[in-house]
This record gives sequence, structure tokens and C-alpha cells, in this order.
Amino acid sequence: MQIIDLSHAFAPGQPHFSGDPDQEIKQISTIEHDGFLMHQYKLVGPWGTHVDAPAHFAPQGHTLDQIPVEETYLSLYCLRFSRPDLCTAADIAAFEHAHGQILPGSFVALHTGWVWGRQGVAPGWSIEALEILHDRGVIAIGHDLPDTDPSLEAQRWWLCHDHWQIENLTNLDKVPATGAMIACPWPIPKGGASFPVRPIALVPEDLSPAS
Repeated sequence: MQIIDLSHAFAPGQPHFSGDPDQEIKQISTIEHDGFLMHQYKLVGPWGTHVDAPAHFAPQGHTLDQIPVEETYLSLYCLRFSRPDLCTAADIAAFEHAHGQILPGSFVALHTGWVWGRQGVAPGWSIEALEILHDRGVIAIGHDLPDTDPSLEAQRWWLCHDHWQIENLTNLDKVPATGAMIACPWPIPKGGASFPVRPIALVPEDLSPAS
């Protein structure tokens, strides 16, 4: 089994939403003076590679601590998408024609090749594509993008339909289209809507990214 880290390490000064404050780190103790090293971190919830719960957009949506732990270990589909626009229903149909129908209880990642911190209008998901994933019984989505879509309309639709997602994924080029699993248990801030996460893909050795 190959284990692939799908997260970016986070630090002050990293790419982030322009309206959010930067991360702050304060050193509380040192090994030399206190016998142990400890830091205090101040950051917004949607920082770096992070998970968004339905509550991020839906007033009565589930918070991070209300998402069942069973949902943090799912079969993983990885959809390649190279156009500078939105993934559509036709793109989902083409993926399923090549790889079989997306099964219920899964996680679907969109691999666009977007470079973290790149300027410009990013691609993303369309609502019509997410409607299909919702009908298929998909639990969560993820993407190598800072948002689900540039307008946030698809993001709002997905979260308000009781799904969660992970943003700013990386290394999706190493993940096969089907056959892998994703594990992404996160800390559970009570009432939290977003929080950094370190998802990993578990890929059988006999699968390649082109599979």
C-alpha cells in the first residue's frame, strides 16, 4: 500500500483568502529554558488544506464535531480536469463511461493541476456536476483549488445539501482514478465549521495514477 500525503504544510505568509488574517505563531517555551518546545498558533479555520463542514455555509448545517468519524475513511475517485472553466455533468458522464459509475458513500476529488497560490480565476465544480454526485450518494468532495468554484455558488449548494469538502489538496497527480481510499480524520473543534486537515490517499501498489 502506497500512502500519499494530500496536504500542504501551513505557515505564516502562505496563500490565503485576501479577507482572512495571516497565521500568527508565538513561541511559548524552549527546550533550553523550559525542557520542552511549545508554540501558540492563531489562525482562521479555513487555513491551508482544510475541511469545510456544512455549517460553513448552512445556518443549521452539521459542524465538524457532528460529522460521523466513519465518514472520514472513504473510497476515493479522482477526476482529471484540465479546462479553465467548470466541471460539468458531461465531464462526470465521461468519467463514468471510462471508469464505471461513481458509487454511494465515496469521496470525489477534482484534479485540475492548479498551483497553490497562483493568481487568476481558478476552475471549479459546476452545480450540475455536484447535483449528479449528490444523486449518486457521494459523501464528500475535494479539489486542488482554493474554493469549490470562483463564484462560491456551487460551494454553497454542496455544503447546504449536507455534504462536506476539502480544499487546497495536493499530490492528486499521484492518485489513480479509482481503487484508492482516502483517510482524513480531523481534530474536532466543537461547533467548528472549518479546520486544517491532513488527508492521505491509500493506494494499492498495483495501481498507477493513469489507472
